[in-house]
Amino acid sequence: MKFLLGFLLLVFFASCAKESVPKENSEQAEHFSVYYGDGYKILNIKEAWNGDSENHRWLLLDSNENKIPDSLKNLPVIKIPIKRAVVLSTVAIAFMEKMGLLHSIVAVENRNLIYSEKMQNLIDSLSIKQVGSGNTLDLETILILRPDIVLTFGTGSTIYDDYPRLKTSGIPAILTAEWMESHPLARFEWLKFFGILFGKEKEADSIFKETVHRYNLLAEQALNSAEKPSVITGYPQGSEWLAGGGNSYFAKFLRDAGAKYIWENTPQTGLLTLNIEAALQSGAQAEFWLHPSLWASKSEITQNEPRMHIFPSWQNNKIYQSSKRTGKNGSRDFYESGVAYPDLVLADLIFIFHPEILPEHRFVYYELVK
Repeated sequence: MKFLLGFLLLVFFASCAKESVPKENSEQAEHFSVYYGDGYKILNIKEAWNGDSENHRWLLLDSNENKIPDSLKNLPVIKIPIKRAVVLSTVAIAFMEKMGLLHSIVAVENRNLIYSEKMQNLIDSLSIKQVGSGNTLDLETILILRPDIVLTFGTGSTIYDDYPRLKTSGIPAILTAEWMESHPLARFEWLKFFGILFGKEKEADSIFKETVHRYNLLAEQALNSAEKPSVITGYPQGSEWLAGGGNSYFAKFLRDAGAKYIWENTPQTGLLTLNIEAALQSGAQAEFWLHPSLWASKSEITQNEPRMHIFPSWQNNKIYQSSKRTGKNGSRDFYESGVAYPDLVLADLIFIFHPEILPEHRFVYYELVK
């Protein structure tokens, strides 16, 4: 559980600041690109985790008759469109549900990590397998299922990463790295990645453009607000406070929602670790507090850190948690489908900071901590 929470926070806050490079098909995403050749495509995944220096490439073919240059014949081949997929990422499940592709899933990592009701129903009705991950990865079952692809991700951990084991076993696998992107719309652009693999490229492009338009309209309204309320994120852990850095993914959400992040001037793109005393002083200056660990109530918060009552956000009931959509198994849809619906996340945040802008809005992911 401790590793899961830590990785969720890493995924949530992490991003990589780097110079923009030319891309063949993407507008904002920096970690995937697709080269369109004559009768073939080359999928490129760059820096799939922090510190990853390899450019991962796959040759995408839609026919056995494709003629490809000799220089590309050593690349691993993926036949598209994919019909049968093993999916080891809940975010991938959210993207596939948005594209109407859940019927292509033949196995998942662990249903207890999944929020999607549709996916849970399919697991029951179709007896979809659970194949685990890390040291519990069931390679034998995956081999028996003969999937067209296994969708997984990397962290750089030799203990938890599945991709090396899958490659060694000769199982076709592709890394997803949407969590490495530095802006909500860049993460959302990975919808195109799924459109390319599953034969829904035009649909993905259309959905992306529509969502970007809605997101930008909302952000424009929030950025034009005269007031920019201050906000802190994160939570105390021992003698430290863990939050997102000023260049993190969620810091971009806060900026687009018309808020002033109390640590916006810190350079970190991922997790920011602060001395708890300094964090408490900063928190005393913030009007709002978001993402207090996985705690769901004020009493639960004070059990872990009794000094939280000094925060104005505590006294004025302005603590918000992304827990409105929580499954019976404890899974949070925010960490699953939030990436696939950045416009809804932004609308929730604007409603927190500027309710007058969206007076008819109803929370999708967030709720007040009581």
